[in-house]
Amino acid sequence: MKITIIGAGNVGTALARGWAKAGHEISIGVRDVDTFKDKDLLRDKNISVENIPGAIERGAVIVLSVPPGAVPSLVKYLKGAAEKIIIDPTNAFRSGLEGFETAFDALRNLTECKHIVKAFNNTGFENMANPGGLDTFVAGDSERAKEVVRQLAKDLGFANCYDFGGSDKAGLLEQLGLCWINLALMQSMGRNIAINVLKR
Repeated sequence: MKITIIGAGNVGTALARGWAKAGHEISIGVRDVDTFKDKDLLRDKNISVENIPGAIERGAVIVLSVPPGAVPSLVKYLKGAAEKIIIDPTNAFRSGLEGFETAFDALRNLTECKHIVKAFNNTGFENMANPGGLDTFVAGDSERAKEVVRQLAKDLGFANCYDFGGSDKAGLLEQLGLCWINLALMQSMGRNIAINVLKR
């Protein structure tokens, strides 16, 4: 599958490496290709870097791995992406989003994209890089997008990807991500903790 990841921070890099290892074709979308610093990523034959418009045009799945406040500035690049799957892994923790509660809300209101989902926001990038035995979650109205996310989670090595509900539950899923942040960082439990579903 052709996957575009906008942003090359810790989360974007972890997802890129994991999906490339699973055989997916990854395009990292950045504002300036010439100043892209993580050349080590490009040693993987399944990972390339290009400008944001080119990367979005290439991908069937678009992951917006950027600070939540940056999402509105990316909307102009999504005009031709109505049928593409858009994954929002953000949590509005330190950076607010003027006019919207979450990046997910901004995407739903500012774009014509039909397949927007909240996913890969409930744990840290270290766990995304090595998720064996961990659970993750997805929320959104598009069953097509959720099916793709469940497969992509499996490809990364997550044990389960639970359906958290429709778009009305995306904010709740973001709160789960903030719970992880609170435990890991504010309560000093460390970034290697995870939130799993225990069935008894």
